Amino acid sequence: MKNEKLIKSVIKKRRKAQLEFYRLYFGYLMSVAFKYYKNEEDAAASVNTAFLKIFDNLDKYNFSTPIEVWMRRITINHIIDEFRKNKKHKETFTEEQQDSYRQETIETNEIEQEIEQEVVEQILQQLPNATKHVFCLYAIDGYSHKEITELLNISYETSKWHVKAARKKLKELLSKHHSLIG
Repeated sequence: MKNEKLIKSVIKKRRKAQLEFYRLYFGYLMSVAFKYYKNEEDAAASVNTAFLKIFDNLDKYNFSTPIEVWMRRITINHIIDEFRKNKKHKETFTEEQQDSYRQETIETNEIEQEIEQEVVEQILQQLPNATKHVFCLYAIDGYSHKEITELLNISYETSKWHVKAARKKLKELLSKHHSLIG
């Protein structure tokens, strides 16, 4: 493993190693967190707290898996915990709104394949927080609806609704973006 020596130094609580480790992986974890936050300050605060958890649990890390995968999981779990605790991010929807979206068919948008990742990330930031969180967990991080319901303590149908709502809004925003550049 390429950073095994560094990781072992971090486990021994060596400050220079911790700083080097932090600098090495901060950008990577920011890219993970930025999918869930609208501003850099919130993402950075979340990443810093995730780093504390990473440092505290690094002795439990199994060197047979990539460190990035392990840290990504800790960071996402931390973001989910913050999301659950922070009531202002919880958005509820009426049953009527959910029913209306259940009736709609959302098709894959060909425009998505034509635009750059930066544009997609900017567009993702325009989604309501709850919808963005569920969509990122499902579409980007690969969680199933069942896993999302357990992580966020929401119903299966609510998870599906958020993904459909996100796809619909993304389709609108991507179409608008495409018409502006095309």
